[in-house]
Amino acid sequence: MAVDEQQPPATASVRGRTYYFCALSCKQAFLELGVGDEADAPPSQLVDSRGNPAAAPTIPTGSVTILFTDVQDSTQLIEQIGEESAQALMLTELGRQQQLVERHAGYAVKRLGDGVMAAFAEPRPALACAVDIQSYDDDDAKLPVRIGLHAGEVIVEDADYYGKTVIMAARIMGRASGGEIAISEGIRSLLDPPAGWRFGPSRKVRLKGFSGWQRISMLEQVEPVSSARNTER
Repeated sequence: MAVDEQQPPATASVRGRTYYFCALSCKQAFLELGVGDEADAPPSQLVDSRGNPAAAPTIPTGSVTILFTDVQDSTQLIEQIGEESAQALMLTELGRQQQLVERHAGYAVKRLGDGVMAAFAEPRPALACAVDIQSYDDDDAKLPVRIGLHAGEVIVEDADYYGKTVIMAARIMGRASGGEIAISEGIRSLLDPPAGWRFGPSRKVRLKGFSGWQRISMLEQVEPVSSARNTER
């Protein structure tokens, strides 16, 4: 894929040649191919956006909040602007999402097709990250992203997550439409949202693979904190 050599997310120098990567995980995988002795950094060494050593991300364990995103109608986007342009736009969007996950102290687990999976130690920063993902600057290309969150115990293996909590988070994301943030009833009960944040009514839904009814809510309104404070006064 195309990578901006002026501002690459990661670089590596092997046998006098510089390699540019779209993500830290890609450099990590490259160095683990067996070229470690020839590279400037050992396989276990991550780098920041300038190619400097960076600490490995902390992987939340135990009870965590799982966040899934998905760009809706990606096939329609390809038909509208062409496959190459759509791919470039999608990569930019997923890169933006991963940066926001890290900014909110989350762990970007992996990319899954048209979205990302992330884990957070607490539900509030996860929801704040979801809000930021749905917020675009004026010069950004806005895409219809849907987001789902659920919290619970997880199984961690090889820096990846498994179990019912993960599956439910993905199913809840599937109940959202582009531009929406859906959360489980369990996560809502754990949250103390900032003033100005309002959830829609809880509703019962059937989720594939789970027996009985599950309750979910949509985040309906997010006001700037300053605005909310002015209202309270």
